[in-house]
Amino acid sequence: MRLFAPSLAALCLSAALAVPVAAQETPRFAFFSINQLVRTSKKAGAIFSELEITGKNLQEKLAAKGQELQTMQQQLNSPSLDPEKKDALAKKFRDAEFEAKKMQEDSQQEYQRVEKKVGDAITKLAAPIVEGLAKEQKLQLVLSDQAVQILSWADQDWMKAFTTEVAKRLDASEAAPAAPAATPKPAAPKSAAPKK
Repeated sequence: MRLFAPSLAALCLSAALAVPVAAQETPRFAFFSINQLVRTSKKAGAIFSELEITGKNLQEKLAAKGQELQTMQQQLNSPSLDPEKKDALAKKFRDAEFEAKKMQEDSQQEYQRVEKKVGDAITKLAAPIVEGLAKEQKLQLVLSDQAVQILSWADQDWMKAFTTEVAKRLDASEAAPAAPAATPKPAAPKSAAPKK
């Protein structure tokens, strides 16, 4: 799984600005992992699956083109190849190499485009939850696995706890069907006015 969503990393770091720091208060922070969110949230995982499918499809196309080139190379190296056909095949091979290079560049651009789209979609869903949970827990900082490159040791349960809560809230949002509108109770029959 490839790391992504630098915009979410920026949001996590900006969550620190949302909660004022008291002069001698012990810092309160949490760790957010976009990769854990993708693995544990059904919604985030469903969005991320588009990137996985795109990557797989692009890999298959590139592998097929690579196989085509390999077959042509074997034909070119064959001692039984007619010299007249060899020149035509060599030109076809050069053209196929050019196509393969172009296909690889296009595939990389397509993957990056889908990666950004997926990252933005997950960020759009998760960002308000991250910010809300950070404020609820009175955090001053939320670190992201996109921002923290060097980590010597950490309590794994603590590191997963914040993201686990974000995943639960993300999956719970819009998951619960809207409660049916309460039907008004019929008005109680009016009692007859007391006779005087």
